[in-house]
Formats: sequence, structure tokens, C-alpha cells
Amino acid sequence: MSQFEEIGLSLIIENLKEGIVLIDNDFKVIFINQEAQSILGYSEKQIKKISISSLFDKEIYNEITSIYNEPKTKLINDIKIKDIFGNSTFLSIYINPIINYTHKKEHVDYILIQLSDLEGISLLSKKSKLDDEEKIMSQLFHGLAHEIKNPLSGIKGAAQLISQIKSNDKEISDCCSIIDKEASRLSSLVDTFRLLQPSDETNYEVVDINEIIKSTISICFKGSSEKDIRVSFDSISDISKVYGFKELLNIVFMNIIKNAFEAIDIKGSIKINIRHLKDYKINNKNFIVTEISDDGLGIKKESINNLFKPFFSTKKKGQGIGLFLSQKIVNKIGGFIEAESSNNKTTFKIFLPDASQ
Repeated sequence: MSQFEEIGLSLIIENLKEGIVLIDNDFKVIFINQEAQSILGYSEKQIKKISISSLFDKEIYNEITSIYNEPKTKLINDIKIKDIFGNSTFLSIYINPIINYTHKKEHVDYILIQLSDLEGISLLSKKSKLDDEEKIMSQLFHGLAHEIKNPLSGIKGAAQLISQIKSNDKEISDCCSIIDKEASRLSSLVDTFRLLQPSDETNYEVVDINEIIKSTISICFKGSSEKDIRVSFDSISDISKVYGFKELLNIVFMNIIKNAFEAIDIKGSIKINIRHLKDYKINNKNFIVTEISDDGLGIKKESINNLFKPFFSTKKKGQGIGLFLSQKIVNKIGGFIEAESSNNKTTFKIFLPDASQ
């Protein structure tokens, strides 16, 4: 292998979005790439001074040592490990023996450990799926909005005209009033769907979500004055700017924060925090994650997967438009929303492209 090829291979391994650790017969780390250092929380210099038994827990260590007796690749799937700082990560771990066949008996010279961060893989998968859905849905609703809007205007105009002609007939007047009211409601709904039409990324603006969240909390407090709700907002100003449309992001945060207030019956708490997702890039962009949690009524497990579907609602008088629209708005600007609920704690995570890069 030429020096150029060696340098190229080294660069590839160092920049893999998968942790690579190579250990020798003495269970000493002889190579670790940057991703593995990030996952485990140790620098290369620190790791080379410690034993592999100090790096992983007993279950993983036992699997590694068993390779020498049974030299075959092993997989530990969906396991939680903690780094040196106590941060938890869910991983899939492949343990691969590197066998030397020059001896009379096969001999394991090295063990290659691959650390695959499941959160990163999951984010990429979700983002790809939602991108495909967003393109189809945007085209569909843009077309439907155009086709429905014109007939609705005609229906509304005809109802108003009939009402004027038959102004003395109360039954006809009442029916015309209903037609006018429902046509206006449908027209407003169609206008909402028009927010989902395709847009040019060059028209995006830098939006400070701190400002949006503070304003939304203030509005929601005024509408829930009879309740005892504590709200904690962990505001981090240097990472709160995202790409998008301020008007549309106002709708997103209003829908989700308002839902959190409504989920609390009389007394409870809402926690909102913003963090920078540094470990993954999607389409060469980092993400900012806003987490909105409440300890209200919670959401049934069977409802979680349907939350973002159109016209699905867990509320008795809900229309099922708010969360569907919020998901599609966030998809439209290159992000996505996910939800989870257990033990009466519900959390919505809003992933948005970081504008601070």
C-alpha cells in the first residue's frame, strides 16, 4: 500500500460516523478513531493508558474476552453505555476477531470493536422517511387547496345571494347562514393547508426560537389562569437560532406548548429545554433540539404513532390538524418532530436546522 493510500485510509477511518476500537492480545487499545473517543468520552491518550475492562462494563468485557476461545463475530444490540461524564448512549456493538492463519492453529491477534450509535442511525432514517413524505404531501395539499378554494367561494357567494332574495323566509335564511359559516370554515382550513406548499430554501430566515417560546408561554399562561402550572425554560441564547419561517414556527410552538398546558388538569409542570445536537449532521447541517415535557394526562401508547396523522386527535373536540400541520411545517424546513409518553410524562422533541454554523 502506498503512502497516499495509507493516508487516505486513515482519513476515512478517522471520519467514520461509527466508533472503531482495535485492541491487542494484552487487551490494550492500540487504535481508536475520533467517533469512538466521542462516544466513550476518553481521548486517545487517556484510553491507551487504561485496560479494556475499565472501558466497558462486565457484560461487554466478557463478550470481548470470549472471542479468544470462540473466534467469531459477535453482536450486542441496543445496549446502553455510559461515558466518563455519565452520559448514556444506546449502541449496537460488533466484536470482530482478526485471525492470523500463518500459525498451525488459527490465532486471534487483534479484536476490532465497532460502536454504532443507534440514535444517529435512527435520526437519519426518520429524516429520510419524512423528507419523502413531505414532498408528496406538499404537492398534494397545494393542489387540493387550489381546487377546493374556487368552488368554496362560489358556494359562499350563492348562499349570500339566496339569503338576500329570500330574506323573509327564516328557514332558507338559516340554511344560507349555515352554508356561509361552513364554507368560511372550510376556506380557513384550506388556507392552513396552503402553508404546506413547497418553498425555496433561499427564502428561509434566521429565527430565534427563544423569543417564540417566551411569547408562546406568556399567551398560554393567560389562557390557563385558573390552573396552577409551573413552567421551567432552559434558555441557551447562543444555540437558539434556526433556519425557517418565523410565522410558521410560531404555529408549531403554539400548537405543542398549548397542548402541554391543556394536558394538565389543575396542577402540574412543564419543562422546556434547548440543546445542540453536535454528534450528527443531516444534509451537512447540525440540529437544535427543543424538548417540551409535561406531567399531565399522558398519551396512550397506541395513540403515539397516530399523533401526526391528519384528523387524528386525542381530544374530545379536537380537529386533529394541529400536530399534523406542525410536523409538516417542520418537515418543510428540513427538520422533524417526535413524541414519547410514559408514566404520565409526555415529551415532544422538535429537531430544527441550526443557523449558528
